[in-house]
Amino acid sequence: MRPLNRLWPGLLGALTAVVVQVSSAVAATNTWSATTSMNFVRSGHTATLLTDGRALVAGGGGDTSAEVYDPASATWTLTGPMNVARGRHAAVRLADGRVLVVTGNYYNPTSAEIYNPAANTWVLTGSLNVPRNYPTAVLLSTGLVLVVGGQNPNTGAALDSAELLNPSTGKWSLTSSLKTGRYYHTATLLSDGTVLVAAGFNPAVSKGLLASAERYSPTTGKWSSAGSLAVARRDAMAALLQDGRVLVAGGDGYGTFSSAEIFSPVTNRWSSAGSMTVAHAAATATRLSDGRVLVAGDSYQGDVYSPSSGTWSATGFMVYNDLQQTAATLLDDGRVLLTGGYSNSCDPTGDYCESNISNGAEIYSP
Repeated sequence: MRPLNRLWPGLLGALTAVVVQVSSAVAATNTWSATTSMNFVRSGHTATLLTDGRALVAGGGGDTSAEVYDPASATWTLTGPMNVARGRHAAVRLADGRVLVVTGNYYNPTSAEIYNPAANTWVLTGSLNVPRNYPTAVLLSTGLVLVVGGQNPNTGAALDSAELLNPSTGKWSLTSSLKTGRYYHTATLLSDGTVLVAAGFNPAVSKGLLASAERYSPTTGKWSSAGSLAVARRDAMAALLQDGRVLVAGGDGYGTFSSAEIFSPVTNRWSSAGSMTVAHAAATATRLSDGRVLVAGDSYQGDVYSPSSGTWSATGFMVYNDLQQTAATLLDDGRVLLTGGYSNSCDPTGDYCESNISNGAEIYSP
């Protein structure tokens, strides 16, 4: 039998290792950590999870660049360039794993192109029927892509038109129009295959802000009313909950909101979802693997909504603070990658302001 004094070093080492591991695990919960920075600064870009677990980040830098993040190695790799520079465009992953990006260029507001991960290249697809900026895009259960609303690049008017892309043919076709034209709105695919479009901005209405919501049926190709939010808002964040309801949070209304609301597809009505710990607009909403929702961006911390308790809680402090027009991706391991964004800063005399755009990237560990 060994003397106890000879066992102590090994025991202490093992206990220390356990304590360090437990401490690291605790520290990693509900916290943000920096990862490798992108090759280019970006805001108003898109982030899309690829089928192999990597994340594609495209546009938002005032150029045609796009890059892919590999969570396994925490490295960024540039793709081939897009054919058109894009910002505040829309992106969806298609059923075959390719990624569609739509509009986002004032000089070419009908363009769309598709990224092929296998070839690492971008190819233009057919042009939209209506020039538009700031639309939303949703992949329908039919495999078609629904593009909704946006701003007329020539007049600034809110568009009520919507159109469908058939990815197999690359052809766009108009579908029925919204009841109210809008941009800076949200669009969410519901569990029954319909699409909820909510809130947004229309300069033709009083104060511009919209509280109305509409629902699109791919079966009939028609829009129907989906009630109204209690608070008119633009640049809000939306996420589909596991039970089929939709959370819409924050946004802007000549001041940033912390309030949130929930839409029930069963009753077609809205109800309060309480208030976040801080206000967020032009940020991101990501449903986590456990069903909670992370809202992040435009603040020094994120907010997490628990549908089971109906309450909000704060995350730890973010690495990059107060950045709007960020992009988020839920990684396969349950963490969330948040990239880019911009913050407004002024010189001490207040003579001018300029946008500071970030190439930073950070990861949230639930």
